[in-house]
Amino acid sequence: MRLIILSLFSFLLMFCTNSPRVESVDLYLNHSDTVKYVGKETCMQCHYDIYQTYIQTGMGRSLSLATKENSSIDLDSFSIIKDSFNGYSYHPFWDNDSLFLSENYLSNERVEHVDYIIGSGHHTNSHLFIENGYLHQMPFTYYTQDSILDFPPGFENNNNSRFDRIIGLECISCHNAYPEMTLGSQNKYSSVPEGIDCERCHGPGELHVHNVTNGIIVDTSVAIDYSIVNPAKLPVEEQFQICMRCHLQGNTVLNNDKSFFDFKPGMTLSDVMTVFVPRYEDDNTFIMASHVDRFKQSKCFTESEDMTCISCHNPHHSVQKTSPNYFNNKCMDCHSDCSVPQESKNCVQCHMPKSSTIDIPHVSISDHKIAIPSQDSSKTKGDFMGLVSINNPRPEHYIYARAYLYQFEKFDSSPYLLDSAFHYIQKLDINNYFGDYIHYYFLKEDYQSIINVLNIVPELVDSLYKVDYQNSHAWTSYRVGQAYDYLKLLQNAVPFYEKANKLAPYVLKFSLKLADVYFNLNQFVKAEDVYRFVIDEYPKNEVAFCNLGFLLIKKGVLNEGGKMLNIAYQLNPRHEQTLLNLASLHLLNNNIKLANEKLKEVLLINPENKKAKYLLQ
Repeated sequence: MRLIILSLFSFLLMFCTNSPRVESVDLYLNHSDTVKYVGKETCMQCHYDIYQTYIQTGMGRSLSLATKENSSIDLDSFSIIKDSFNGYSYHPFWDNDSLFLSENYLSNERVEHVDYIIGSGHHTNSHLFIENGYLHQMPFTYYTQDSILDFPPGFENNNNSRFDRIIGLECISCHNAYPEMTLGSQNKYSSVPEGIDCERCHGPGELHVHNVTNGIIVDTSVAIDYSIVNPAKLPVEEQFQICMRCHLQGNTVLNNDKSFFDFKPGMTLSDVMTVFVPRYEDDNTFIMASHVDRFKQSKCFTESEDMTCISCHNPHHSVQKTSPNYFNNKCMDCHSDCSVPQESKNCVQCHMPKSSTIDIPHVSISDHKIAIPSQDSSKTKGDFMGLVSINNPRPEHYIYARAYLYQFEKFDSSPYLLDSAFHYIQKLDINNYFGDYIHYYFLKEDYQSIINVLNIVPELVDSLYKVDYQNSHAWTSYRVGQAYDYLKLLQNAVPFYEKANKLAPYVLKFSLKLADVYFNLNQFVKAEDVYRFVIDEYPKNEVAFCNLGFLLIKKGVLNEGGKMLNIAYQLNPRHEQTLLNLASLHLLNNNIKLANEKLKEVLLINPENKKAKYLLQ
């Protein structure tokens, strides 16, 4: 009731003005955490025409069910991707209206159903599958511009992670409407919407729908409706913040106590996150989603007071279906003195030429650094100059520290990045930022220094209590457990692994580590319970099946142990430990021939495997 009264009061105030105004973002009532998202289909009921054009845009088609209608992929019996490093081959195929991927290795075949297509088809269709809520990427992408079937970005050059690349919140929250995520996980969702929706640019719609259905309607020709955000009515920089959220790809650092759910249109992005990009000398390269970064380097932007993305783009209409004359006319609003004849004019083609990006193969996009054409089109760069914040002029020390840690961990393993990280970390109070110190020492593989942090901050163990979407305290606890583990102090590792599992029970990497320590401490009942929990949660985890199989064999339950190992082998026929365990089981059963076969498979994968060599001899 209080919310309704506030809305009515705002409604009455609005009609005291004669024209729309640029207002403080604090007035938008849908910024309240109590206002829920309703989905674009609800918006459609009143905004049908806009909805019909919007769902044809790249954003509207960003994620969809894997059906023939939604797919751009062109398949036949020769549509095969080969992993020349590891011997896998992949063949996607349709069965009626369902898409599948067959993975083949030696005589082993694994077939997985494709659940989602990610990517509008303007440039790519990549593919996802979901199992009990756990969302992963599949190892094939169709590059529509060149009609090429190939590995997704990051899977090439012996980096084929097969079916194990998790789709976390940072990824899915830009490529889609907000999902419902399970706390304590990295990639478990209770629901996944289809496509970026209206509310990513306008904010949660529940209050707006409530007001309209109850007759509280604002005449937006003379006033601002504060129950929903209209980006065109925001100050210029706040308009940019909305586009920056996803069209400013880089190394993103969240502020303390923030998540990727927290930014809403009309807010300042740096209140939630800071986005860094690496700068290099003489850099002529750019990445796929660098639109804002490149645009802000343009004279069109720097010499204008009010130019934003929507100065040229109508987000409700597909760029693919927009005539070049539309963009030419936008340019002519400022450049009416252009001498190029109208009939041959194509401003975008000349001043924003399409080019390949350094992060996505087989794709060309318009460079949003609007400029006079240059003769230098080489994709080269000089020495690393540092990380630059694009949306935050004065990041705090902890944000800089994390930026360099993330850059090392996710993008570039150059040691100097850790040196830069420590430059900022040592400025932080270790009692309040012990997690950053531990993260730094963990990446340095300096495990004794992690234990030393525990001695400096004796209350650290009790400070690890937070449950959040980033699993920040859980990761800190896990890293301490890892430090004890590497130092062979397994009993000391247990409480930290247990705490990591308590804070993030659906980060299955934590569960597996805990089970392994239980096993190595001969606590077999506990270990078995955790392995079975992982299998129940995600029955595609070969490590859990492999280790449970070995545990059962050690207990003398050979038949069930063998079944577990065979499932692990079907899931990953190149998993060395599974092959060694199968060889051991065959030796126990006095089947020398099968044991030899599995040992030779190990050596085919890793010719230097000492256990396999020893057993063969």
